[in-house]
Amino acid sequence: MQQFEAVLYEERISVWLFRAILGFVSAVFLFAVLYQVLIGPIGMDPAPNGFYILMALLFMALLITFSTLVIKLSPRSVVVGFGIIKRTIPWELIERCYVDEATWLRYGGWGIRIGRVGGKWRLVFNIIGAPRVVLTLKQGRFDEFVFSTRHPEDVVRIIRQRIGRMA
Repeated sequence: MQQFEAVLYEERISVWLFRAILGFVSAVFLFAVLYQVLIGPIGMDPAPNGFYILMALLFMALLITFSTLVIKLSPRSVVVGFGIIKRTIPWELIERCYVDEATWLRYGGWGIRIGRVGGKWRLVFNIIGAPRVVLTLKQGRFDEFVFSTRHPEDVVRIIRQRIGRMA
């Protein structure tokens, strides 16, 4: 029998505009392949049907993967992910946390980003228009892990309580 771990905090962030844009682009590519199959080639030098199918599948995969950011704070760790792409940070690796004061422009938009800020390597799971929380890590490939959340003060309070108990 499987045991389920209690969740201290859980949040799902979805933005309808992002879904609408990727859904529209996917539909355009599907329409293009159907048009070529049923009516005839598009233009004088048409792209192969496989191109349109591949592009439609690519944009659908982006839609499924990056349309929702999930944040979970469990008794063991912080888990943040877009679809199947997740990052798990055990509590004992977190040195401190704070609300990020930078704008989303610093990270270059939506998605997963890697960069240097203040001489430290950061892994960022970013959603446009949502504030972010920075976790300073004790060890690992990245010095800091940053993620968007609609409720940064609540997330920081819970994380500080957890890491304060371990100190």
